[in-house]
Amino acid sequence: ESTVLVRSHEKLSCDVLVIGGGGAGLRSAIAAKLCNADVLLVSKSKLGPCSNTYISKAIIAATGWGTPDDDENVHIVDTVKGGRYLNDQKMVAKVAERTHSEITFLKECGVYFDNHEGTLRVIKIPGHRYSRHVYGTNWTGSDLVLPLKRRAKQVDVRFAEQVFVTRLMAAEDRICGAAGITADGRFFTIYAKVVVLATGGYAQIYLNTNNVSGITGDGQALAYDVGIPLKDMEFVQFYPTATGKRGNRLILYEKMLAQPGVVLYNGRGENILECHGNADPTKVTRDQLAQLITNEIRQGASPDQEVFMNMEALSEETARQMSSILPSRWWKGQKAFKVTPTAHFCMGGIVTDQCGETPLKGLFAVGEATAGVHGANRLGGNALAEIFAMGSWVGEMAAERTRDIGKAIIPKNTFEKERSRLEGAFSNQGLSAKQLINELKQLMWDKAGVIRQESELGEALKRLREPWPRVAVSSPTDLIRLLEFQNMRCVAKLVCRAALERTESRGSHFRTDYPEEDNRIWLKNIVLRKSKTGINVEAKPVRLDLVELEI
Repeated sequence: ESTVLVRSHEKLSCDVLVIGGGGAGLRSAIAAKLCNADVLLVSKSKLGPCSNTYISKAIIAATGWGTPDDDENVHIVDTVKGGRYLNDQKMVAKVAERTHSEITFLKECGVYFDNHEGTLRVIKIPGHRYSRHVYGTNWTGSDLVLPLKRRAKQVDVRFAEQVFVTRLMAAEDRICGAAGITADGRFFTIYAKVVVLATGGYAQIYLNTNNVSGITGDGQALAYDVGIPLKDMEFVQFYPTATGKRGNRLILYEKMLAQPGVVLYNGRGENILECHGNADPTKVTRDQLAQLITNEIRQGASPDQEVFMNMEALSEETARQMSSILPSRWWKGQKAFKVTPTAHFCMGGIVTDQCGETPLKGLFAVGEATAGVHGANRLGGNALAEIFAMGSWVGEMAAERTRDIGKAIIPKNTFEKERSRLEGAFSNQGLSAKQLINELKQLMWDKAGVIRQESELGEALKRLREPWPRVAVSSPTDLIRLLEFQNMRCVAKLVCRAALERTESRGSHFRTDYPEEDNRIWLKNIVLRKSKTGINVEAKPVRLDLVELEI
């Protein structure tokens, strides 16, 4: 009896459908609503706490709050240099221009930023020329998300929580809605004039990640499925120093290693930064440090070589000031913590124009779901700058788009086809999706992680293309897990394919067989799109309109 997967059918309609309940989704929804659009925000989990914004450290790069020497042009140059010139410079400019006023907006929503006598405190993060980062009072993303959620409710954004979007619906070269399913078997058909994808990145395709569990590349896979190109998929940022099960807790090395006496050492007791000639830890970028630690772990004297951060030299006084970012076990007497790199952020994603619109009319994307702002590597504090600056902008653009776009004529059986596709996934026999997901995550960590080479990337791609075992699906929850696995597999293939294509090392993408950056050949974005025969690959030269290459 296969009908158990879909138990009921509900119809919804709106002007703007926002898919994703993190910072980018909430900010876009509020902006569209303030432009008088009817907005529905759909989230696959409970709204707020299950997003990466919520677990972030609430650090936002914004000019105009620190030194008068700093301005948006300096921020643009820093970001493009950090991204190794692969950024979409017009998008970078949009973020740099809008972030200052976004801090004001967040304060109006009730966000408390750390301040001294009414002046916001700013800190400096490697890669940025000046101290330009404001941060939430508690150093946690809940400082940002909860006030935004309150504001979204106040302005009457409608919510549908715990609905997993299974497919985007397009007709006549434009978007017209989406289909979704819930864990209790309700099938949703959602009619919308405009759709905004704010689904986050895809770091969950890796075994070690600090991302929340839902970050499985759903938006990238949904867009790819309807023919939207993706770019820069090879660029995944691995945060170098994480601890805990599977690298789920970050230790902020930018802050910790700046403290006198705090060192990273290997199993032989050597200070690994000194061994590699990095005298000043504050100058080491995330990608360099992640590669260094991975090499130490891989090339250790024993197969289980480990790297530790030793914090014995921290005084109680300093520790109290940094209590919100210290591992809790420090207070119980543990002074050395095993660290490993962890998949932290995805620079690649959906291709959009400067207004966040994709090549499919009415389909927008925003935040980590997109490519463009960060290029080959992201600077600290720029992720939250992007989601608020682009979120407000994309929300306004989406609302504007609803005015010149009529109701779409959706072919009669479009949603019925999707419903029967989902019901057809029913199977008594097979493995659990969880088993296959774990196998995929291990494969990507081993063969397409921090350090890459042709033979391993080729092996991973071959394995991802081969048939995988059937999955047992006997409930709507099983079905959602299967769909997540399919999305992860789709995105993992694209990461491997792009990483194979880029025969150089740049930013977060490091290949042992091509260790140098090659600007003669590779000042290009790799653009991938779905074709009848598989993945269509195109390398497009970058535009250096605002920041020119420094040799």
